[in-house]
Amino acid sequence: MKLFFYEVRKIFSWKLLLLILLVNVLLFKLLIEFDLDYFPNGRPTGDHFDIEQQIIPMFGAEWDEEELSELQGMYDAEVADADAYLANDPEAVAVGMDSYEKFKNYDYENEEQKAYHDKIFFDSDEDFPWRLQTYEWYFTEYQSREESIITYMNDVSEGQKKRLQQLLDEKRFAFYSDVVTNNFKTYKTSIAIAIFVSIAILISPIFIRDKIANVQPLQYSSAKGRKLYRTKWFAGLFSGTLLTAILLLFYMALYGTNDTHLHFDLPLTSFGWNYHWYDITFWQYIILSVIVIFILSVVLTVLTMAISSIVPNRIVLIGVQIGVQFLMIAVGATYVVQHVIDLNYAQLFVPSLFGGFTLFTVLIMWAVWKRELKRDIV
Repeated sequence: MKLFFYEVRKIFSWKLLLLILLVNVLLFKLLIEFDLDYFPNGRPTGDHFDIEQQIIPMFGAEWDEEELSELQGMYDAEVADADAYLANDPEAVAVGMDSYEKFKNYDYENEEQKAYHDKIFFDSDEDFPWRLQTYEWYFTEYQSREESIITYMNDVSEGQKKRLQQLLDEKRFAFYSDVVTNNFKTYKTSIAIAIFVSIAILISPIFIRDKIANVQPLQYSSAKGRKLYRTKWFAGLFSGTLLTAILLLFYMALYGTNDTHLHFDLPLTSFGWNYHWYDITFWQYIILSVIVIFILSVVLTVLTMAISSIVPNRIVLIGVQIGVQFLMIAVGATYVVQHVIDLNYAQLFVPSLFGGFTLFTVLIMWAVWKRELKRDIV
């Protein structure tokens, strides 16, 4: 165990930790910070989020006609406020838009009305145009909840049609926007990229360092012998797993600052515009995403150690790692992490990518172990 922890300390050198810190700060600024600081981003996204924060505790995951009527009452109260504002605005009265109904249905060809409408929407601090428009979106979506699924069924495979028909039969409709789920999908993809790059930095030197220093013959001829190779693998696997766990805890704690906890208990079927293969809650979806990132990071740790064991020098190591990182970002982060159970892809597409990459890495590891344990000491 003493040798194991010695190897772990070698892996977690202060230079590598400093580099990982700098890389994460850079990637945080480039990829991650926006989804935290600017969530919800703009309008009507922010209005969707604000209204949902208000009505989720009241209505839950599904609405009925009574709850729709209650939402209509909230809408009517805000329409009354908008009517009062417009009726008391001389400019609105002058252009004939002294009520919300007239404001909403203004004459596009009337330059004065168009100018006033755009001014209130885009150049004023008034909330009512955006909020009332958002309420109206919920009413429209509620009325067309079945038609939305039926329309989506026109251009999908038989397996996807079967899943959508199941949603129709069980009356599992979307009642909320996808503002929160889309934000999380982008966020988890970004943190996966940050973790993958960090793993590559930490683990890449594990074998190449000794190879360049030409100390492997001395290590293999010692009392520990080739068991040292196995110890290094276990130390690398432990280190990669530990780094992944730390970064996941850190980034998911940051995600908590988005205040999306009210959405956690909603099933994914409650969120509009996107469909999924399985009936799980948003919280379970978060847990699934974390598990997928964790497993991919462990697989990448193993693959990185195999590469470090095979390549002859640092130049080749960097070249190979660039290719591996491209694969991990283009396939692992973009497809496996971001679209893990999305209905847009065949049900077995993402699991096949995940399983294929894992199997390939295991085979590479087995081949490298077999090669190293039989390799002559030069």
